[in-house]
Amino acid sequence: MKLVPIRLFRCLCVVVLLAVTLSGCVFYNTFYNARKAFNEAEKSRKSVKSRRAKGGQGKYNIAIEKSLKVVENHPKSKWYDDATFVLGVSYFYTEQYSKAERRFREILANYPNSKFARESTVYLAKAKLEQNEMDEARVIFEEVFQEDFPRDYKTEAALALGEYHFDSKRYNEAEGYFRAVRDSLGGSDDKKLAQRYIADAYFEQFRFNDALGAYLQILGMEPDKDEKYHALYRAAVCSYRLQRIDDGIDYLKTLASDEVYFDSLGSLRLALAEGYEYDDDMLQAELIYEQVASEGTRSTNIAKANYYLGLMYQFDYDNLIKAKEYYEKAVEAGRSTEFGKDALQRSSDIGKLSTFARKLEIDSTTTQEMIDKAAETQYNLAELYWFSLDKADTAILELRYIVDSFSSSYLVPKAMVALSSMYRDYLNDTLGADSILRQVLADHPRSDFVPEALAALGWPGSEADTGYAYVYIKRAEDALVDNDDYQAARENYQYVVDSFPDSRHYLHARFNLIWLEETYASPGDSSILMAYTALADSFPGTEWATEATRRTKYTPQPVPKDEPGDKPAGREGRDDSFDNKPSAKKDSTDTESDEYVDPQESLYRGPNGDTLILLDIEPTETEEEFEFPTQAYGIQQQDFYLYFQILLDFSGKVTDFVLKVRSENEEINTRASNTVASMWFDPLEISNRVVQYNLAPDGSGGYWFVYKYLIQVPDYLK
Repeated sequence: MKLVPIRLFRCLCVVVLLAVTLSGCVFYNTFYNARKAFNEAEKSRKSVKSRRAKGGQGKYNIAIEKSLKVVENHPKSKWYDDATFVLGVSYFYTEQYSKAERRFREILANYPNSKFARESTVYLAKAKLEQNEMDEARVIFEEVFQEDFPRDYKTEAALALGEYHFDSKRYNEAEGYFRAVRDSLGGSDDKKLAQRYIADAYFEQFRFNDALGAYLQILGMEPDKDEKYHALYRAAVCSYRLQRIDDGIDYLKTLASDEVYFDSLGSLRLALAEGYEYDDDMLQAELIYEQVASEGTRSTNIAKANYYLGLMYQFDYDNLIKAKEYYEKAVEAGRSTEFGKDALQRSSDIGKLSTFARKLEIDSTTTQEMIDKAAETQYNLAELYWFSLDKADTAILELRYIVDSFSSSYLVPKAMVALSSMYRDYLNDTLGADSILRQVLADHPRSDFVPEALAALGWPGSEADTGYAYVYIKRAEDALVDNDDYQAARENYQYVVDSFPDSRHYLHARFNLIWLEETYASPGDSSILMAYTALADSFPGTEWATEATRRTKYTPQPVPKDEPGDKPAGREGRDDSFDNKPSAKKDSTDTESDEYVDPQESLYRGPNGDTLILLDIEPTETEEEFEFPTQAYGIQQQDFYLYFQILLDFSGKVTDFVLKVRSENEEINTRASNTVASMWFDPLEISNRVVQYNLAPDGSGGYWFVYKYLIQVPDYLK
């Protein structure tokens, strides 16, 4: 055997030793870098004074990458438990809770005597808590809290248990743990946090006297600026609730005078103004609201200040004109805020007064339709005063005006029922309320509103509960459902059609007569189709006409009129004048098809193939007004309509549209489209026309309508 030269042997030893050394250095450097990144992440997270802070995630991710190399490549290293702990904590603060749990369980199972075991127990409980495994987390925290763990860990467990009970609204259980932290376990920051939870728990339970004392106690615990703000602001609110208004104002003034809280000055001033209102110092409150409205930097505070000024002028000063001005300013500052939305509704309600408050002078030329329309207007006015403007006395006067002035109107019994409700609820006059209801039964026994009067009197099912249209509708339905008696059902529906032409159940009965004929005695010819189409033509815009068109795939045809907006007599709800209107062009949403689609049918066919109805009301607001373009001078010489399909959301705002019938002038089309897109409609008025308005067929939370927009040509161009 040939011996290796000593020089070569020495070289080989050096190479092997160097490889081992380098391998160890690489391993150590990997772990060192992992620990370095981890420590930096921990420092960043702990610099934020919140137990739930999750800062330093970039460094935690580096720690994960480096620690994985250690635990995967060097499982027998003396630093394995350290690297596993770094990995677990890093997973926890990067919100990978199930991975964190596995690593902490690995330490507890394989390294029970590790210096990281106890802290891993705490983190295991926290990981369970983050995974909503509350019972397991609570058991582990109780173990930490009750057994021989260091004070820091007990504090962590007590705070976690307290927060768990607090979030579950078990405030008494939470208080015990927070008191333990405050009185014995925690450091200064933990004690302040526990005290804040104790105070907030009292506040949530409306124990304002206890909460006030608890918040003031925080001020003696060297709070930072955020803790001081929370304590003093909540102390002010508690004082307001306890009718200690001056104390509350003093707490807020303390904050407002400190330049540290300059950024919150608007909110503090609003709270101060509320306090002056509680103290009936309306002048001082108004001055502060005006100051926030004019000097504020946050749109929410400006909207809120103007909104409160609107409320003040509406309810305290009874000045609706001035109130409307402030509401409009609130909308301008923050339409999407809760104050802006309510301000928009209140401004709209006040604006309706000028429309509703028109009195009809009845003479020999007054028709019943005019009387009914006037009564409806007055009823809307009464509702407006009662529900929106908080003017019950005025609402009562308006309802009495309907009863006294429009005795032949369909709505008189409804007004009487409403009047009785106001006597009962507002005037506390039960005797007077019942007297009005009995008068309804005596003077209007065939009215659709008899059931409401009977219900208010507690007389449903009595001898008086008969003689009105719905009784016969119910008999027809019972005959058909219970006995399959087509003939009895038909007789009752026919009686409603013959005897109650003004009832709201008239169309129901008329539609069901056609349906009965179709279902039980179809003649096999086109008479059923003709009956449905006649109903759809006669009563467009109603739910029964919509159902008729759905059954026949028929779209009501337009009837030419002399002037835009006029309606031929006897065709209530009829829309559509196509006089002086260019022929329809194919809109961009139409899809190619070999099947011919009539332009008028296309107009009423929605994006999802459903049949639409005409929205024949005026918008409450238009943000972008239409201006007739100079390019169209001499091209159009008469007023005409453009027809849109519009999608309205729950608030009545146009959120989408399709221009279905266009002008030959594209500038007119563009300007009209911008105007329609900026419109808002009254959702209450819409809901009176559409069943389930908020449940659109396409699930959008709104509803598609046909809407005709009048293009008015300037007089000098006609």
